[in-house]
Amino acid sequence: MFTNNKVVKILLGLFGCLCIAIFFVMQTYSKTSNLLRQNISKNEILQKAEEVFQNSELADYDLRRSIDLDLDNTLSKYAQLYLNNERPGGFYPIGSWSVEWTGTTQTKKEGEIKVHFRVKYDFDGNLIERLESAPHLRRPYNFKNSEAAEEAARRFLHTVNIDTSAITVRNSASSKDDRVLIYDFSFSKPSSISTDLRESYEVNIAGRRITNYSARLIVDSDKVIFPKIHQTSKTVSIIIAIAIWFIIGLFLIGVFIKRLRHDELEFKRACWLGLTGFIIMWLAMAIEIFPQWAGMVLAGGLIGLFTGLGLILVYSVTDSLNRDVWREKEVLPDIIVRGFLRVKEMGAAILDSLFVSGLTLLTFGLLFWLNGQLNLGFIDFDADDHFWIFQGNLALLKNIFHTLISSLYIGLVLLSFWFAYLKSKVRSNKILIILFAVLINLAGLNLYQIRPTYMAFFLLLPLACFWSYYAFKSNFISIFLSLFTVNFFLKLSLIGNLPNGFFSIPMIFSATFILILFASGTYLIHSKATAKDFEHYVPEYVGRIAERERFLKELEIARTVQLRFLPQSIPEFPHLDIACVCKPAMEVGGDYYDFMPNGNDSLGIVIGDVSGKGVSAAFYMTMAKGIIKTLSKSTSNPKEILTRMNEIFYENAPKDVFISVIYGLFDKKNSQLVFARAGHNPVIVCKKMAKKPEFLKPNGLAIGLEKGPLFSQTIEEATIPMEKDDIFVFFTDGVSEAMNKNGDEFGEERLQQIISQNGQCSADDLVNKIAWEVKKFMGKAKQHDDITMVVVKVAG
Repeated sequence: MFTNNKVVKILLGLFGCLCIAIFFVMQTYSKTSNLLRQNISKNEILQKAEEVFQNSELADYDLRRSIDLDLDNTLSKYAQLYLNNERPGGFYPIGSWSVEWTGTTQTKKEGEIKVHFRVKYDFDGNLIERLESAPHLRRPYNFKNSEAAEEAARRFLHTVNIDTSAITVRNSASSKDDRVLIYDFSFSKPSSISTDLRESYEVNIAGRRITNYSARLIVDSDKVIFPKIHQTSKTVSIIIAIAIWFIIGLFLIGVFIKRLRHDELEFKRACWLGLTGFIIMWLAMAIEIFPQWAGMVLAGGLIGLFTGLGLILVYSVTDSLNRDVWREKEVLPDIIVRGFLRVKEMGAAILDSLFVSGLTLLTFGLLFWLNGQLNLGFIDFDADDHFWIFQGNLALLKNIFHTLISSLYIGLVLLSFWFAYLKSKVRSNKILIILFAVLINLAGLNLYQIRPTYMAFFLLLPLACFWSYYAFKSNFISIFLSLFTVNFFLKLSLIGNLPNGFFSIPMIFSATFILILFASGTYLIHSKATAKDFEHYVPEYVGRIAERERFLKELEIARTVQLRFLPQSIPEFPHLDIACVCKPAMEVGGDYYDFMPNGNDSLGIVIGDVSGKGVSAAFYMTMAKGIIKTLSKSTSNPKEILTRMNEIFYENAPKDVFISVIYGLFDKKNSQLVFARAGHNPVIVCKKMAKKPEFLKPNGLAIGLEKGPLFSQTIEEATIPMEKDDIFVFFTDGVSEAMNKNGDEFGEERLQQIISQNGQCSADDLVNKIAWEVKKFMGKAKQHDDITMVVVKVAG
């Protein structure tokens, strides 16, 4: 991306590795990180908690133990804004370990009830909470009075190293439950750290037993008012980020539906990615929910299923759009998916990702460090994102899985799909990169830790521009590796706070991961094979699109042939008013009509419909036209023409192709119409003196169904006298079989009724009227067959 020189790329990758190391050093020795440093390990906390639990009355119950880590965001914010990011020496429970035992037990009176025991310790190992919930353990032995209960509460505080000489009772209350007196005491004293702070202690006694204890450090809201703009800017930033992702989601779904309708999506790769996402997410949830087997199977499976389906949707539409907008970005992923990893471009992508990851982490590390030194704002830590490292090796595996999924979604949706979509709309690359940088920032980059968010937006804007340019130039492999590395290492930023943090399992994994990336990138960039040595991958849907385009071109050719061989003008014939219409369907059929004048004595009219559609139908229509034109020069007898036409067509056309035809001869001298019908729709005749039009159906097989003898024996010829204002309508089945959206056919009876009601019209008006009624009947339904009519009205 940044250079094609191998040595420079390797040096940039090495520089990225160095930046990552500097990031961890800056994080470990920053003032802000020191606020969260633990002076006691997780195992020591568990030993303390287990000792308290074993001395409780719940020790003999079969309860399940869990441990969690929590952060007091108010104290974290106060220390950064008002204590110069210094860790106070006194009681300051900025973070705490919560060890909990839960389960159920059976009682005679209440049946099954929940049993709950919890203790909390701050990072210095001080007990700050003890909660015991088991109503059936209450004993009807009470203190004589509240003074005795208060004294017991003070003795308990003394056992947990609280100086009771300086505390005062702020509130006390008592109640009675099933002969057991319950006392609630609230003690407090000023904090030695600041006059803005107050230590608060809650002690609950049931009978003679301590059931609840909690110690808190409270920021006096009357003395300390956090700037409202901090929370306001955070709220606004969250709303903007949600709105951006919501809009992107709507566009993504819209493009997905559009491309699905046009068959422009490939699901084979998407399904494999979706299956991988399902497994990864299910494993992550299983680790989190373990050992609740039902939750692992149901909740984990359901969340994994939605994750997998989402990846199928996102990948399929992103891949399709990129191939239209940024085809070069798909070259390396195509090669890798086909199993070829040893290509020079793969090494370049890995080294680029190391450089970008390192520079990004160095930027964050520098901002965190400067924040601690200059008090620019404050860092908004998230317990789930930053405290998992204290939870053990399974938490490491869970966060690897979560980071893989989040990096996939961010990379596909924001940095691939949305960037490609904007590129298809914005012509200027400079404007595109700047616009996308702003969107990256507003979509969540400015929400990452640094507060207030309006300050973070401007501080991180150069980094957003850098990532925008990177996403513009790089392929998805490089982008994904960078996203994973940055996201995972940012969550690992407090690793130095662990005992032996730099030699812990998470750090060893991280160092190994970076070394493997660098070694792989260095090795692969020296590969002889390049992307140019491989054939470009063509998705299956591209072949289908090409086939569809070929088919559409074929239809266009067929339509051109069909229209070219139809009469370009209507012949003028004495005493006959003639009009015609031919509306080709989306799928071209083989409708055909023509006129064969024989001086001023007679006029031959033919109308037919070739079986099948497309180019083949148009070809056989042309063949039929040539046969009839030739035969009509030697004879004008309709029956003879169709009989001889059948013989010729049968010998030269495939046996599965046939034509329905009517050939009519308007004889001026004898004032009559003579016609023969070869399997075609009937002729509608509307006599001036008749009550309604009638259908004339002389017998006759379609052309091409039989060699000749049966055809000549079956076909009949009809003769109809002509009088002034008589109307003759020739039509194909595209008229009578036109369907609406409900599947109903227009029908011959409806056609008959329209002719009857409009007998006074000219031939041209009648044709237009029928065509309009057919169109109105069809509504928005597609026209699947040609609509062809010839109307002849005797003028006198």
